[in-house]
Amino acid sequence: MPRPKELETTPLLSNPGSAEIDSEANAFRKENTGPTPLPKIQLSCILFILAYEALSWRFYYPFINELILRFNISGGDEKSVGYYAGFVTTPFFLAQCASVFLWARLSDRIGRRPVIMFGLFTGAIATIAFGFSRTLPALILCRVFAGGLNGNMAVLKGMIAEISDDSNQARAYSLTPALFAFAFTIGPLITGNLANPCERFPDTFGDSALLEAYPYLLPSIAIAIFPIIGIVITALFLKETAGVKATVGPSCSKTDETVNCQSIHASNSRTMLTHDAKPRPSESSLASLLTPRVRVAVLNYSTVALISNMLSFIQPLFMATTPKYGGLGLSPSQIGSFLSALGIYNGVVQAIFFPIAHRILGTTSLFQISLASNIVLFAFWPIISHLAKQTEEVSRTLIGLQIAQLALLPLERMAFSCSNIFLTSAAPTRDSIGSTVGLGQTFAAISRSIGPSLAGALFAVSIEKNILGGDFVYLVLASIVLVSLVGTLYLPRVVKRASEE
Repeated sequence: MPRPKELETTPLLSNPGSAEIDSEANAFRKENTGPTPLPKIQLSCILFILAYEALSWRFYYPFINELILRFNISGGDEKSVGYYAGFVTTPFFLAQCASVFLWARLSDRIGRRPVIMFGLFTGAIATIAFGFSRTLPALILCRVFAGGLNGNMAVLKGMIAEISDDSNQARAYSLTPALFAFAFTIGPLITGNLANPCERFPDTFGDSALLEAYPYLLPSIAIAIFPIIGIVITALFLKETAGVKATVGPSCSKTDETVNCQSIHASNSRTMLTHDAKPRPSESSLASLLTPRVRVAVLNYSTVALISNMLSFIQPLFMATTPKYGGLGLSPSQIGSFLSALGIYNGVVQAIFFPIAHRILGTTSLFQISLASNIVLFAFWPIISHLAKQTEEVSRTLIGLQIAQLALLPLERMAFSCSNIFLTSAAPTRDSIGSTVGLGQTFAAISRSIGPSLAGALFAVSIEKNILGGDFVYLVLASIVLVSLVGTLYLPRVVKRASEE
């Protein structure tokens, strides 16, 4: 005798009126063996906001050397610019490491959206204030304000994990470096070309007393437009993910008023998303988060952040340093154009090749190769420096070597995507993803706060004292990479989500 129809179906949502993440994410997927489709609108919103977060880190890189010399912060000593550039950069990450975990935990309790909008608002204010700063204390205060009141990097990366699953996680995280590349393309292009507008565009801005007094205000205002747009996007389009749960197993159909699911074999199941009426407070304590997997993931994420940040910090310093000291002697606009071209290239390569490399090599092997590639990248600088000192001018050979070095950068950047997978997969429960990512961002922020000051000091002292012909800094960087490779031996060979094991 056939079973009654009402016994053959089970409601998917306890509340048919509950908010949905996104029409694409909630489309009822047919059985297939391919990866789960990513919710494009939701992911696009997250990636746009992440692009600003990347912009906020280094929007001033193309003109920081010039700013320090123009306002006599270094006393006119070009060789000590690296010290002061590090002093400006480090406070942002120190403030971030003190607060990002708290913001991530708060987002677990009250939801992601209010935390994100607050961070965007404070970011816009701090960016504009940076343009009005002419002294070292003022610059430092702006960076502390920007880093301490914005925990969006952790919150947004946690959201990516919440809207993805094991079948599409690598694809989702491969887009993150592409967006960072977009930010590193747009940022230098904007700030490098808008710095000193009275000198660069005298017909348009030559009569502006404000921009004459504050030559870096215009690029700062231009960057501040991004978080303002981000606030609008968050308010109108970004859906809440705190309290969203993935349930595996049902194949669904929709009736007039309710959504019903028929149980099928687990091997053919698809990931479905349900939404609680309100974000649920996380019950995870800090002690419960510190599982062995989380500790290893945080350690490796922190080392990648340290090495990558030192590399990114030294790159514009090296480009701006005059050839007689082993650099390329490029102007802010040239540096901006160079970094912008690099950003486009890096983004395209990451988006296309990371999923392929990840599928072939796996997360851990790809991470180890990416981390080791830093040694090759660092080896280019002494070669370029030696040739620059011999000629004391920028030649095609030097530019060619610089391009060859930067061509390897996408491989190095793949380590970040792998680190994000390690970190989010290590979360003990789904409700603790935000806190776990926040913990990782806290220690990464410590690394990023150390990186610029350490790199700047090593760069400056290597030139001032002529240690190893000015190449001592690169030897130290390569040594840090070798030590960091030891930590990769403790990573799991097969990465699965701890919350689903």
